[in-house]
Amino acid sequence: MMDQWDKAIRSAKASLAVEGLHLTPEEESLIKERLQGKISEEEFHKRALNLIHSHKLS
Repeated sequence: MMDQWDKAIRSAKASLAVEGLHLTPEEESLIKERLQGKISEEEFHKRALNLIHSHKLS
């Protein structure tokens, strides 16, 4: 199952790269936690918004 998640992450990162975007290690970790069912969708959204706000402040 891990290979499937890693493949999905690599595919998403490649798609983002085409657009000149990238995932930070924190974003990638958050996505993996959600894909693995370690956090709820609600927690994912909460933490994603926190990451967005923290990047805007830096």
